[in-house]
Amino acid sequence: MDDRAPRKRKLFVGIALDMRARAACAAVAEDVRKTGLAAKYEGPEKLHVTVAFLGFVEPSRVQEIAATLASCGERLTPFDVTLDKLGAFPHARRARVVYIGAREQGADFRTLAERVRDSYVALGFEFHDDAVAHVTIARIKESKRPLPLVDFAPIPLAIRELALFESLPDPAHKTSRYEIIARAELG
Repeated sequence: MDDRAPRKRKLFVGIALDMRARAACAAVAEDVRKTGLAAKYEGPEKLHVTVAFLGFVEPSRVQEIAATLASCGERLTPFDVTLDKLGAFPHARRARVVYIGAREQGADFRTLAERVRDSYVALGFEFHDDAVAHVTIARIKESKRPLPLVDFAPIPLAIRELALFESLPDPAHKTSRYEIIARAELG
């Protein structure tokens, strides 16, 4: 008999990219890679926009978290965002995370992020940073040079649903993989 408690699940709410946006972001990542920027690049299958990182949660809470996602989706309307800039956190001179983001996130994205996060705060989750409309494409251990300049055509992103993602270990590739465990259409 196994007395171990079920493992906690690492969850986040986000926006899955459609095939066109995913391919365009992957192409920009490849252009950045070609500049010689030493980084660990995300595979195209992992590209997404994070809205609310929930962290490790008890398996018994997943149903409640998914129901909250559905409720959020019902109260929001579909909209579009244009991903049109290459950026880095904390900043371009000392990049640790390289992303493709939106110069103008717009009121719709801010409303979506606020409503989603407020719904999860009501369940006891905490958020310390504002949500930023961006797709992480690479992570840098030691920043040795500024972020390179890479031009690309603006990438339209149609936001029609929210997704509850689970981050699962992928030891074979020394990374993680993401599975969508619930979806909620907007509107």
